[in-house]
Amino acid sequence: MLRSLRRALRPARLRIPTRRFTAGIAALPPTAREAFGTTVSAEEAVAYNRSRVATATAVALYRSGYRLPMPDEHLNDAVQALEFQYSVPSPETRAAIRAALAVLDADYTITVTR
Repeated sequence: MLRSLRRALRPARLRIPTRRFTAGIAALPPTAREAFGTTVSAEEAVAYNRSRVATATAVALYRSGYRLPMPDEHLNDAVQALEFQYSVPSPETRAAIRAALAVLDADYTITVTR
């Protein structure tokens, strides 16, 4: 009962329209160079680019109904389908994709509508 009361007091759900997960559909965020210019350090650029790949991939997977656990091969295929610059993500990028998927899945306010 306490759970239902807490949910009643929380803000309205965020609704994300669903799309088929096919290559080129997701809008890709700008690269580190496009976002920060030439003043960005190498470490910042790597972290930013890893995050942009992970977030865009996780959202596309979530919209398509994919949930954890997911094997590395599925994550590699997803990154490749989104046509990112590198066809195979690093272990750190795959971990970041899984973390972003876990956040999307854990937040009850995020739903996928059809």
